Amino acid sequence: MLDSTHRGQIALEAVKLWHGEPASLQHVSDSENHVYSFTIAEKKLFLRLTSSEHRIIEEIEAELDFVSYLGRGGVSVSLPLTSASGRTVETVYSASQSFFACAYEEAEGERFTFGSSEENEKHFRLRGQTLGRIHALAKKYAPSTTSRRFAWDEDDCILNAERYLPQSEDAVWSEYHQLMGWLRELPKDKQSFGLIHGDFGATNYRYKADCLTVFDFDDCCYHWFTYDLAIVIYPHGWRTEAKALIEWLLEGYSKEVTWSVPIRDGLTHFCRLRLLYMFLSYAKKWGFTGLSEQQARWFGQKRENIARGYKLSSV
Repeated sequence: MLDSTHRGQIALEAVKLWHGEPASLQHVSDSENHVYSFTIAEKKLFLRLTSSEHRIIEEIEAELDFVSYLGRGGVSVSLPLTSASGRTVETVYSASQSFFACAYEEAEGERFTFGSSEENEKHFRLRGQTLGRIHALAKKYAPSTTSRRFAWDEDDCILNAERYLPQSEDAVWSEYHQLMGWLRELPKDKQSFGLIHGDFGATNYRYKADCLTVFDFDDCCYHWFTYDLAIVIYPHGWRTEAKALIEWLLEGYSKEVTWSVPIRDGLTHFCRLRLLYMFLSYAKKWGFTGLSEQQARWFGQKRENIARGYKLSSV
């Protein structure tokens, strides 16, 4: 794994491919990807570096094809920008691995913060409508490239869970097997299953002038559309307002796409899946040895939540 200095050097080389201003490069965040900001003619843009160990180039090409399609369909998204060579994905090499670089427009606006009932109602309706528009377009989506995004059960955390989750995690494994059995029985018709955002949390969009600009489609995959809705609700399921939040979310969603009773019935199960997936993701990222106190506490809380059983308050 490269240290921050070497990643910064790679980012500097990548920015040059878009004729960005090297002195403007600033580190923003690290997760599965490494994100930097930079400027071109005083315009702020973002650079994303993705290790070839995390994604293959075809998956990124498929992601950007979907994002561009959504933009043409009227969804406000952070669009990819072509480099000086006319490519939306550039490869930058280090001594030990390669990185795929993409540059994006800035998503202007503010982050969502939980506020008054009136503010929350307005926001969850808008969030539902935005997600509905994405799903309505996804149902008609035909890739313009031969590159393909993966299906939910091809995700490394799901497909290779035994690599990251010790057999001693009895409650987590029990939840894994229960949910995998449930998912195998679900239908995969065009009305319920397709390409989704996969991480439509509050950190992956910005709000401005009654519009959400969506970004970070790194987790987009073929999945049940209800999972995207569950990702929205999952962090708020414990709130006494959970029932109202779901109502507002689905009312906004229904402006763009028809939803059915099974969507509502499946929300709790898909929230359970989200909790499980988060546990597996951090098991892969952190492992279980040499944990910090904060990391150990995080696992402990999520382990208890899984064992207790995820429930939507007042639903």
